[in-house]
Amino acid sequence: MLKKKLGVLLSTPPDNKNLGTVISLIKEAVLQEITVYLYFIDDGVLNIGLPEINALADSGVHLFACAYGAGRRGVAQNDKVVFAGLVVLADIIKGCDKFLSFD
Repeated sequence: MLKKKLGVLLSTPPDNKNLGTVISLIKEAVLQEITVYLYFIDDGVLNIGLPEINALADSGVHLFACAYGAGRRGVAQNDKVVFAGLVVLADIIKGCDKFLSFD
């Protein structure tokens, strides 16, 4: 049986309540052995490097970020996140069983 795949888009900064919701949702999905892809865009890239986000990566969550948005906001490269373009986001949307957007 193939594992289910969940894609999540986060476009809000760390002080937005969406961060807590996304973290809780992803933790539950990981417990259910769902493969999770988290893509940061716009102000969402400001969440990169937070301990909670690093913990998600350590638990097997695949992290991606908009390279353009990260560059514009001065977000440093991070070995836990793949910096890419919107084509990767389109592939995540297309390849997942469910896709959720938090903006």
